[in-house]
Amino acid sequence: MHDSLFLIEKGDVSMNFRLAGEQDRGLVESLWDYCFEHREDPFFQWYFTNFYKPEQVLMGFQGDQMACLTHLNPYTLNLRGRQIPTSYIVGLATHPAARRGGVGGKLLTAALKEMKRRGHYINILMPSKAGFYQPYGYELYCHQWKETMPLDALRPLTDRTLHYGFITSPDEWTYLAPVYDAYTRNLSGYAVRDEQSWRSHISAQLAEGNIAVCLDGDRPVGYLFYQLGEPTIVSGEFVYATAKGKKGLLNYIYNHRSQGDTFQWNEGIHDQSYRFYPDGKQGHETMPFMTGRIVDVQGALEELPYRAEGSLTFRTDDPLANWNTGIWRLTVQDGTARVEKRPDDETPDAVMPVGTLALLVFGAMDVSDLVFNEKIQGTDQALETLQALFPTEKCYINEWY
Repeated sequence: MHDSLFLIEKGDVSMNFRLAGEQDRGLVESLWDYCFEHREDPFFQWYFTNFYKPEQVLMGFQGDQMACLTHLNPYTLNLRGRQIPTSYIVGLATHPAARRGGVGGKLLTAALKEMKRRGHYINILMPSKAGFYQPYGYELYCHQWKETMPLDALRPLTDRTLHYGFITSPDEWTYLAPVYDAYTRNLSGYAVRDEQSWRSHISAQLAEGNIAVCLDGDRPVGYLFYQLGEPTIVSGEFVYATAKGKKGLLNYIYNHRSQGDTFQWNEGIHDQSYRFYPDGKQGHETMPFMTGRIVDVQGALEELPYRAEGSLTFRTDDPLANWNTGIWRLTVQDGTARVEKRPDDETPDAVMPVGTLALLVFGAMDVSDLVFNEKIQGTDQALETLQALFPTEKCYINEWY
């Protein structure tokens, strides 16, 4: 495991990158402790006991000194109705002695090479600040609503006819899975959760909080992950199968007025029930949540499903992955895409940066809005073809690690 996977030379300093081995656990934990949660934090203990795998960690070295690392956790996304393998970049961290000098960009370049090697042609990353990653080809494909309301204000939004139960073991994952599946049925960009994934989510939440399920008769219609102990009760996952299920969850929290004074929860930005809140002027805001990126243009476009047909050439520029830069021909027939590289002296029908291509792939923005924001240029026919091939989707995801 000490052999380099990649050698990257930019500027004055060359760096070697390799996957972690069992012997690197101390280094990995130390940098996480320095940059994120501390060792005594319940999530730190859960993550490194139950979820951490050294082969999913890419480490960067300057000489013999570790300079940076990131975790490349594997997930499966439902993207436009098709299951797509992806790597979720989390815990991207640079040692304080190595900050500045482009170390972050070198780490992302090495990560893209490793993900391409794995056959993960689309990548997701939750940014602390989107502006840091946008110059590197990442764009926000998913926002969430962040709702904050006094508990007393919840009363008109509640339904008292439902009943509740606690989830106390990963073995009870079958209460939550059908609610999540119903919630995401018409959405895109979300993580597919199988039994192993559900067991992981539940054990992570129980390490630092609670899970309640809302039942209509014997049918689960909502659930929430939440934490008590502060004046604001916070829910990091708030999911419902029906409007009645959402009202039932709000009623459950309303019944906690002796344990808090405010409720804060996140939910998909596709939800429009805020229009019916008695006071919509306060406590309703958007939260940038997840960015997406193209790892490999050909691989990404050829693994997508399509509901229209068409052909065009386009040019894209990638600041990190030189294999993506150039002119491409995309031809879609019978729901299947064929992508081929074209000569650099050919005149393309459209031009866009690689981040814009990610927004099209995820269905996060309409082509006309991308034109308005000067993120894409092209002939009228090319823009019409792109709109037909990449219609907008209701995007959602709520993975945190």
